[in-house]
Amino acid sequence: YNKKKDGSFELLKQKNVDTGMGVDRTTAVLNGLDDNYLVKDLWREIINSIEEISQKKYTENLKAFRIIADHVRASTFVIGEGVIPSNKLQGYVLRRLIRRAIRFGKILGIHKPFLSEICESVISTYKGRYPILIKKKKEILSILIKEENKFTLSLKKGLKEIENIEKLNGKNAFYLYETYGFPLELTEEIAEEKGQKIDKKVFEEEFEKHKNLSRSASAGMFKGGLSDASEEVTKLHTATHLLHKALRIVLGEPVQQKGSNITSERLRFDFSYNQKLSDKEIKKVEVLINEQIEENLPVTFETKSLIEAKNEGALAFFGEKYGGKVKVYTVGDPKGNWYSKEVCGGPHVSSTKNIGRVKIIKQEKIGAEIVRIYATNK
Repeated sequence: YNKKKDGSFELLKQKNVDTGMGVDRTTAVLNGLDDNYLVKDLWREIINSIEEISQKKYTENLKAFRIIADHVRASTFVIGEGVIPSNKLQGYVLRRLIRRAIRFGKILGIHKPFLSEICESVISTYKGRYPILIKKKKEILSILIKEENKFTLSLKKGLKEIENIEKLNGKNAFYLYETYGFPLELTEEIAEEKGQKIDKKVFEEEFEKHKNLSRSASAGMFKGGLSDASEEVTKLHTATHLLHKALRIVLGEPVQQKGSNITSERLRFDFSYNQKLSDKEIKKVEVLINEQIEENLPVTFETKSLIEAKNEGALAFFGEKYGGKVKVYTVGDPKGNWYSKEVCGGPHVSSTKNIGRVKIIKQEKIGAEIVRIYATNK
């Protein structure tokens, strides 16, 4: 039926029932099982891995085993698709999955890093049908290990802090989020185990206060990424496009621009990545940039809708700042073999040869998942 605004129902032309079965449940039914996690082809190796690490039995710890197995499997596939843990959008969903799995590992008595071992069993189980997992295995394991190492100490401190909190509420839930990286859902789960409830509205109010303070603190630093539109600033602004593309080639497509600041002396470029670059990686990035400069590639722009731009492969990571029509700058042939294509307001040089030779002069970690690079063309 279709329920109308007045509360009445009308018959649908096609009468389907959504059972919510999914592949896991369907496979369990076809195998005569009443537990998805007993399906050998989908879960057995993963469950065995958790049993071996925890020295506990699945049948005696259903909830913890299922959460760990499900969340590690999901995280493995999500990272394989190019998402990295962060505090925004898909990255935050991933972070919540990982951190919840870590907590339930502690409940099982696992006091060492363990996610990568379970991830290995996920890849082993699904590699035949999803070869991308083998191709990206090293990257997936590396991201999981770093995220687990980072959160394990915070989890220990946060859980100790919770022992001293008589009643969990929205305010101290935000404190746990800000100080120890506890996702709200994790604190809600702990509160539920204590027979308590978090007021989400209070949490959201605290979160908004924090955001407003952060905006006020940064407002006086600089507006936009450019200090002016001088010739040198224009050259270095164009160089950020070459740098962005080179970083994505060397480090992988999860790399995304997070901000920039450009003066006539240097460019500063912030991007998503969980560690500083090695000397070898910096060299590769520099070589890629300067190769494009030597090739004297044209730099052109077209005006189109954001959807058209993205469909053509243009990068656009600041969605809230774009209007109906956007400028798309292309380095190379916009209709053929182009090197870089980004939504950007400009200004840019007309040819890469005008930039001069680019040199990375410094890098620093400025957050858990953000690296800042300084470069010059002097």
